[in-house]
Amino acid sequence: QIYINKDFERNLPAIEGDVNQLQEVFVNLCLNAYQSMPEGGTLSIKTSNFQNQYVQIRISDTGCGIAEQNLKNIFMPFFSTKKEGTGLGLSICFNIIKSHNGIIEVESQIGKGTAFIIKLPFA
Repeated sequence: QIYINKDFERNLPAIEGDVNQLQEVFVNLCLNAYQSMPEGGTLSIKTSNFQNQYVQIRISDTGCGIAEQNLKNIFMPFFSTKKEGTGLGLSICFNIIKSHNGIIEVESQIGKGTAFIIKLPFA
């Protein structure tokens, strides 16, 4: 069973972006989080104002985590640790966020989970 924890800051400034592309990023990150928790866990989505410049979206899970040696490669095309993965999902996410003048970062610990932090500039 997967629990979803939402913590959305109210009255955040608007951002500009392609709705379909940003939706693709968020769906991909949530699907990856879901797949990392085969025994269940918690998916958390939090929005906040970061340094009065960015809307920050943090998508985190309590899944298996990503090995430290893989963290530097996860945004590279065709890099995957999944048996059936193409290695394109996170690469596409990275490029979409970059094309929106944003930043995407990752924090992870084996056995504790992963967090993707996206920062998109105010409109």
